[in-house]
Amino acid sequence: MRGYLVLNWPPGQPGDLAGTLKDALLADGWRVAYEAFCLLALVRGARPPPVQALPGQCGVAVGRLHDTEASLAGQPAAFDLSLLSGLEAGDGATLLSRCAWGAYVALFTARDRAPTVFRDPLGGLECVTWSVGPVTLVGDDPPVCGPAAPPGLAIDWERVGDLLADIALISAQPCLTGIRQVGAGQLWSCADGGRRAVWTPGDHAWRSGGVDVEEAQERLARCVDGCVRTLAVGRRAIVAEVSGGFDSSLVALHLARAKAPIAALTNLHWPHAAGDERDYARAVADRIGQPLTSVARGDLRFDPADFELRGQALRPPFSAQDAEYDRDMAGRLSALQADALFTGHGGDVVFYQMPEAALARDLVGGGACLVGRARGLGVLAQRLRSNVGLVLIEAFGPRGRRPPGLAAPRYLTRRTARTAHPWLADLKGVGGAKRVQIRALVNTLMMQGDSRRGDVAEVVNPLLSQPLVELCLSLPASLLAIGDHDRPLARAAFADMLPAALRTRRGKGDVTAVFARSLAASADLLRPWLLQGRLVEQGLVDPARLAPMLEPDELIWRDHTGEIMRAVVVEAWVRTWAARLAGEGQGAAVAPAPLGAGAS
Repeated sequence: MRGYLVLNWPPGQPGDLAGTLKDALLADGWRVAYEAFCLLALVRGARPPPVQALPGQCGVAVGRLHDTEASLAGQPAAFDLSLLSGLEAGDGATLLSRCAWGAYVALFTARDRAPTVFRDPLGGLECVTWSVGPVTLVGDDPPVCGPAAPPGLAIDWERVGDLLADIALISAQPCLTGIRQVGAGQLWSCADGGRRAVWTPGDHAWRSGGVDVEEAQERLARCVDGCVRTLAVGRRAIVAEVSGGFDSSLVALHLARAKAPIAALTNLHWPHAAGDERDYARAVADRIGQPLTSVARGDLRFDPADFELRGQALRPPFSAQDAEYDRDMAGRLSALQADALFTGHGGDVVFYQMPEAALARDLVGGGACLVGRARGLGVLAQRLRSNVGLVLIEAFGPRGRRPPGLAAPRYLTRRTARTAHPWLADLKGVGGAKRVQIRALVNTLMMQGDSRRGDVAEVVNPLLSQPLVELCLSLPASLLAIGDHDRPLARAAFADMLPAALRTRRGKGDVTAVFARSLAASADLLRPWLLQGRLVEQGLVDPARLAPMLEPDELIWRDHTGEIMRAVVVEAWVRTWAARLAGEGQGAAVAPAPLGAGAS
């Protein structure tokens, strides 16, 4: 669901410029979705988001807005936009954040000033804004040339350096000048660039207090059911991923309960024990009563050309790292004429799969736990392969209070970002375990970007729905995470639904070794491409540090997969954008390189 562009301009002479822009955009394949006084909404592509007028012709809503209360009651309904009638933009945004959910952007117009824009709290719909003279444009895919292109559109190398140092910034401001992002949950004034965080995960994070465990289980069960049921409404044919893990199985089982039109249940398996979860996936398929389509996988091939093909979106294509899977799934979706791919992505975060020492601090501080405080500390220490004493020392030390994020890659010339992700910048009063969950939420959003499968069908991640994210953030991390199995609260909430094999399963599949081995086998392709690439040229990557990390033995035995893939995906993106901008006659449109740039 992408491909929208909204234009707004003041009354009078600016309408002439707006008419010129409209003609150029229509000639470029855009089509009119809505038109009103000083307002034009355009869409393009096979699956553009729906566009609706706000009450009183005071703006538009782009995307799908669901009624939160109706979803939680198991009776999905669209949010009633008439409730926004008479509200100022700020009040309207607050109402939407509390009573609606989905992937959407709301644009509020006023006769005497530029529009104000609110983006949904989880950032499900991309949103950037720019101006051409007095005309304000808001969309998800700005043109790179023509009269509607953002003035000064260029690669921002400083931001590229920030992203390499802190991958959490993938969902923050794009690495381009000339455009401004409307952040997830933010209200943005196009008149003066003022922004206000209407929604942040920190606002919903548990801080202290008791919890009724039975009530928490019931709320969790209702929330997952309501979100999956709502997202399945109106679908023609759904393909559901069933990896064999807990999260994707839960989504598939709820789709079946909702009597959604499931066209296929798909599973990928590798020829080694940790990568073959077919027995668990079959148990889910048997419970649903549909056959399982299982696809055999081998080692991957990381070809730079595959990444460059997906690099035209506003952000680097981390969601398309496995090009073979992406192509195969796109083909299956097309053959089945499916309009949605449902996944379990995000379940690790909301149900808190991560074993963290900071959880011990919550336990000692009175956080609920399904197995009791003393036993919970022992279980946590066992998962961390440590002992209770050492876990407590870490939990009450600096790392327990403010757990660090992923370390910056060693090959960078600058290993510290100039800024933090907005959701992580101000977490006053939020404990260490909840900080871990919020950082994981930020990181997981990078996998919602551009992909081939997303070109064919909507990729739907129900476990990252706003109502569920809010609920799980509001519960003690110790309750979510510590028990006889990982995700104990979720397992208890859905015990009657899950096949026995999944309900009692310990651990999860792991294909880390496959990725490391595949990266090593692709090193001959990647080495010259990276070492002679744009990131080295701009002084962001030190080739002397990177080269040894690209040796096959080093890749296999030390597992630099995450660090190397970060460089690969970002390198592909900057090459693609440099070519796009130069190819459109704008020259080598890049912002000035960082101070001190140059290979060292």
